[in-house]
Amino acid sequence: MQLVQLANFVLDNLLQSRVGFIVIFHCWPRDESGQGRCSDVLILVYFPFSPGLQFALQFVNPIHPNLVYHQYVQMHGVQDWSHLELSYLEHLQPTLAIYVDLQCDQAEALLEEASLRQLYNQHYHWLLHGNQSVQEFYDFFSPFNISIDADVSFVQEHDHTGNSSVVYGIYDVYNNGKIIGGQLNMTGSYESTCDLSECRKTRYLSTLQMRSKYGNREQLTDVVLRGKSRCILYLDNNVFPPPVATVVTQRPLTWSEDQLIEFLSQENETHIDSLARFGFHLTLILRDLLHCKMQFIFSDSWSKSDIVGGSIGALVDQTADITATPSLATEGRLKYLSAIIETGFFRSVCIFRTPHNAGLRGDVFLQPFSPLVWYLFGGVLSLIGILLWITFYMECRRMRRRWRLDYLPSLLSTFLISFGAACIQSSVLIPRSTGGRLIYFALFLISFIMYNYYTSVVVSSLLSSPVKSKIKTMQQLAESPLTVGLEPLPFTKSYLNYSRLPEIHLFIKRKIEPQAKNPQLWLPAEEGVLRVRDNPGYVFVFETSSGYAYVERYFTAQQICDLNEVLFRPEKLFYTHLHRNSSYKELFRLRFLRVLETGVYRKQRSYWVHMKLHCVAQNFVITVGMEYVAPLLLMLICAYILVVLILLTELAWKRFLSQPPPTYTM
Repeated sequence: MQLVQLANFVLDNLLQSRVGFIVIFHCWPRDESGQGRCSDVLILVYFPFSPGLQFALQFVNPIHPNLVYHQYVQMHGVQDWSHLELSYLEHLQPTLAIYVDLQCDQAEALLEEASLRQLYNQHYHWLLHGNQSVQEFYDFFSPFNISIDADVSFVQEHDHTGNSSVVYGIYDVYNNGKIIGGQLNMTGSYESTCDLSECRKTRYLSTLQMRSKYGNREQLTDVVLRGKSRCILYLDNNVFPPPVATVVTQRPLTWSEDQLIEFLSQENETHIDSLARFGFHLTLILRDLLHCKMQFIFSDSWSKSDIVGGSIGALVDQTADITATPSLATEGRLKYLSAIIETGFFRSVCIFRTPHNAGLRGDVFLQPFSPLVWYLFGGVLSLIGILLWITFYMECRRMRRRWRLDYLPSLLSTFLISFGAACIQSSVLIPRSTGGRLIYFALFLISFIMYNYYTSVVVSSLLSSPVKSKIKTMQQLAESPLTVGLEPLPFTKSYLNYSRLPEIHLFIKRKIEPQAKNPQLWLPAEEGVLRVRDNPGYVFVFETSSGYAYVERYFTAQQICDLNEVLFRPEKLFYTHLHRNSSYKELFRLRFLRVLETGVYRKQRSYWVHMKLHCVAQNFVITVGMEYVAPLLLMLICAYILVVLILLTELAWKRFLSQPPPTYTM
């Protein structure tokens, strides 16, 4: 074995792979060994038996200026590799390089243990060096559990020529998934010729160098991916591997496999199980991109607890490779799973129409101006009324005879003229002097300005959104007298049971517990939305992805604008998850990013996920309801009663005055 050329090749390969740490498993004889550390250059060395002196010297004085931290492990005499990762491969680096000499007797046992511990992944850069043929290595390595994200290279050493150069052939080795039917793949990369001073690429064996790592592994034609859906389904009974997880909440799991698949594949009635069907369609797009088969497991819930049961539990225990139905990324789940792409928007709301009596207010006609403005305006009118009386008095008593009125108006009459002008009413009495007419001009000018301000505010309030309820939070809703109904969804019941928010506890105590035996508490989304439409003041809790479709179907444009919304729980994003240690994580992430970049994801999301209701006020005519008219009618009735009382009082007083004085006779 030409150790100097081999050392140069390893150093060159580490430089190209950007890896600075390597563990070298070898079985070189002791008589080729050097002693300990060979220089003061910083090297991490572990010597049960010293490696070849020539090999070690190349690492001390490398052909490249980059330092490589290396450790040697003599495989001769090692009988148990059960603690391989803990004893030899424990590291804190992104990637650790591992060199294995396949000519050693213990190499097969080491590689079998690595396969058992699933160490052929992206965190280890394997260099398997030997002189066997490609077919011999394929037959030897094909039983091992190697994944698609594996970074494994078979380094084939060719027969030595007469000179000091050695030719190494490098082959990229991976498997699309051994446990789900994948076959070992070997792609020739390049040949490198190494001598005593350098290494150089002499021939490319394929176009592998023109593609990225996953560009060479983008099609999974030989595997059946496992997915979870909320009930068990096998697409191919001849394939053993388990499937992809999917959740179905609106259809019974007693349905046949074909019926469930047909339901999830349909594109009509998007409000029925929209999140599950949205995720299912994205998974079908992923399947087409990867050219693979998929086997689905169906479940009726996301999980029984945070990470146990349902589609989440199947991912955690690795009986499924990916969830077709998106789910929440909670703190507990992220210890075991990785969220690779946002696949939905979780939003639960409480909707209700404002009760008919909620907007009745006695001060509705006083709202355009603040109390201070009303007081000032009334004071100005009173002052003008006094000035008018003074004007008429002066004209009748002090002015020329031709300016005099037939009678002198009372102070009450001038006040009536002043306040009548504020209501845009004319007057029969007009001052004839210049000063009096200027007072009239000032009176009508200020009345005109105030009237326009007032009417503009009233009209704008009518043209704006209708009267809304003051209930904006769950606590206010819990304290209100409104009746509540809920859509029977698993995550709604789970949130009520496990939420620690005090307003939710109050909501349960005030709204749920008193109706525990009421069969109308839990209603289907369609029935609950219809009840909201027909009963103002009835509150219904539902998930927007399904409920908004019923609102748009049964509500008019004006009724949609009349709706009040209270957020039932904090808004959350849904994600497609994989197991944290899944070998497909990077590949799926790249494919989903491709779906996102091309606009396919946006198209699917806009079709399946309803984010909000659209209120277009100009599509309907504003009508003035009793909440505005009732205070006016009440004021008129009170005014008429007061007028009648005053009239009766005046008649009684007049009658009293018209009676003759009593006469007394002796």
